[in-house]
Amino acid sequence: DNKLRKIQHLETLTNLTQLYLGKNKITKIENLDALVNLECLSLQSNRIVKIENLDKLVNLNELYLSENGIEKIENLDHNKQLDTLDLAKNRIKTIENVEHLECLEEFWMNDNSVADWNCVNVLASNKRLATVYLERNPIASDSTYRNKLKLAVPWLTKIDATLCR
Repeated sequence: DNKLRKIQHLETLTNLTQLYLGKNKITKIENLDALVNLECLSLQSNRIVKIENLDKLVNLNELYLSENGIEKIENLDHNKQLDTLDLAKNRIKTIENVEHLECLEEFWMNDNSVADWNCVNVLASNKRLATVYLERNPIASDSTYRNKLKLAVPWLTKIDATLCR
């Protein structure tokens, strides 16, 4: 619970592996290029509206961006090591640009605005995906929601904190 508005003055921390800047007033992901050893980046509960400037963070395993104002999943092309992606409580309408994340195991997208089932099929590319949270999205109000999700991604072991059979 700080009042940081900007990510800055971290250039010399090149060996840093984890950075937690949650519950601030940060509006932009920036000035992280020097942190090439970063494995975990947590920026939840800020004022970020765009996923950007993460291309140099090729060792990133965990990215936490919940409770921001993000509208689109984008600019993760170089973050191929991601195994956990938390985008809960944002303003995202479609699941996209995650097909290349071959290590992705945890995908948290609850409390967004996903209404189109077609975009869920994108997750079939993520063969290691084990857990998906999509509750409190428009698609989750479908009475066959869990079945449809399981058909799209048969290897899921957990949907919205409930184990799959």
